Amino acid sequence: MNYRMVALAFGLAITLVAQSGSDSAAIGTWKQNLSKSKYTPGPAQSIPAMLRIEPVNGGEKLSVDGVGADGKAASWGYTATYDGKPTSVTGSPYGDTVVMKKIDSHTSVITYTRNGKVTRRSKRTVSKDGKTLTVSSKGTNTTGQKYNNVTVFEKQ
Repeated sequence: MNYRMVALAFGLAITLVAQSGSDSAAIGTWKQNLSKSKYTPGPAQSIPAMLRIEPVNGGEKLSVDGVGADGKAASWGYTATYDGKPTSVTGSPYGDTVVMKKIDSHTSVITYTRNGKVTRRSKRTVSKDGKTLTVSSKGTNTTGQKYNNVTVFEKQ
């Protein structure tokens, strides 16, 4: 076998492995659509949040900037891999750690915990056309109240 062909095949294999974490349809910048988002029991925020998802090796970096229903600025984020291992979250109202599992290129499941207790489970789905990201979440807030929210984002 020709050494050039072996080197080319090896280089291609390394490139594919390095890109394996970045094939998520969620990568990009998303703006919340308040009229399509539903909060049970509420209240909902009145200013749309911005969500940025960037690829990292084997996972993603997520950052959220918005204003909560209480009118206070809310910014938080994390960098996590899809390996199911807990990762610290900075500033999140949902928990202090997050675990991500990628189902396919359009679907992920995210579980938040606070002090080792699950506080929120979210299923994040990107539409087939890649223009809409929907986050369906169930959890318990810091006051112990259960919620069931559907937050809709549009690609920017």
